[in-house]
Amino acid sequence: MLRVRPLVYTSDLPRAAGFLVALGLSPAVDPEPNDSYAVFDAGSGRVALHACAPGSPEDGTTALAFDVSDVAEFVRRTNDAGTAAELSEEGHGLAARVTAPDGTSFLADPGPRATGAAATPLSVVALWYTPDLDSAVRVLKDIGARPRISSDAGTWHDFSAKNGGLVALHAGSHAALELAFEDDGDVRDRLDDLTSAGMDPAVIDESYGRSLRVRTPWGAELWINERQRDLHGYTEH
Repeated sequence: MLRVRPLVYTSDLPRAAGFLVALGLSPAVDPEPNDSYAVFDAGSGRVALHACAPGSPEDGTTALAFDVSDVAEFVRRTNDAGTAAELSEEGHGLAARVTAPDGTSFLADPGPRATGAAATPLSVVALWYTPDLDSAVRVLKDIGARPRISSDAGTWHDFSAKNGGLVALHAGSHAALELAFEDDGDVRDRLDDLTSAGMDPAVIDESYGRSLRVRTPWGAELWINERQRDLHGYTEH
């Protein structure tokens, strides 16, 4: 079992939570939200919010994270596949820690096999920029993610997780993580809800389809891309 669950650090958790709801996510029934941590379900994948102090180094940053059903089994399978994983007691309890060759480190925490979230066209995307694409591809394969689409130029690879969510690898000069979304419908349908919530979204026509851009309460520009239909220059696995 594997689910994508990026972790966003924010100094204003209530506003960040309201933004995710306006975007179309729903509060998870587990774990129960509190003053410092909350989880939200998309149609595919989850997003976790973690409160932090204003101006702290982590404020506004995103970390890669996953849900797994059995942490010890995840560690065993990942190590057997060739990527180092270890048990960790950090965070909210027993978890698995994996560190990629580019320095990107992430946790896999226990999570439910099914979230009970309503079916919607919105999928969570963890966007991973890396100067070492080959190693990142190997790490994702070793933890059980499934190759989905890659560019013929070799600068983009995206993976799906069996229990929800996507991870997209993009060539970059340094390792970095961003939260993004994929919409299997029309991104213009999200304009009214976001505008009503006080946001200022914009829709841009890209070569691969429409993209909605909006500034988040934690300061990042969020991209919501329509699912890619034109695969010219790309290979679907």
